[in-house]
Amino acid sequence: AFWQGSAAWLAQHLWEHYAFGGDRRYLRERAYPLMKSAAEFYLDWLIEDGSGHLITSPSTSPELKFRLPDGSVAAISAGAMVDRGLIWDLFTNTIEASQVLGIDGAFRDRLIEARRRLWPYRIGSRGQLQEWLEDWPEEDPQHRHFSHLFGVHPGRELTPEETPELFAAARRSMELRGDEATGWSMGWKINFWARMRDGDHALKLLSNLLRPLD
Repeated sequence: AFWQGSAAWLAQHLWEHYAFGGDRRYLRERAYPLMKSAAEFYLDWLIEDGSGHLITSPSTSPELKFRLPDGSVAAISAGAMVDRGLIWDLFTNTIEASQVLGIDGAFRDRLIEARRRLWPYRIGSRGQLQEWLEDWPEEDPQHRHFSHLFGVHPGRELTPEETPELFAAARRSMELRGDEATGWSMGWKINFWARMRDGDHALKLLSNLLRPLD
């Protein structure tokens, strides 16, 4: 399928391979050129909105639709929060990679400035982390995807120390979405609760994952 966020997510694995191993030759020759190219794409994709922030358009929150005030259902908008989380993560990793390698200072400055201007997260009327720029209700309130929480996991932008209010809103999103899931999304929920430092809830979902089917 065609999805503009895939390059950023895949590039995260390149950075984490370096982060866990510390192989600078790998970072310089293999990972960084791909990360930089992906970052160049997102710099070109971002546009300025009326408030001066940088957003993506068109944009979706994969596989989930939202309801508009007139009752109709839509999937495509501008500035879905999953894009913001992915781009912040890629830009941050690429910035750090360029610092480790001591190269591309001017490009690094462009990324730092663009990251600063990314559209902000918002907290919705239910106390949840909004999935879209507007506080639209989900077509499926218990949808199995948590795309807008990429900044919690596998990203590292949203933490209880650095962003406590947004972190609490992310937890509220998880509570509203519920514990039921299938396949890989159950594993993602387990990891989310682990990032929330709620081992009991993570264990509950792990038990759900491993239960026998009738």
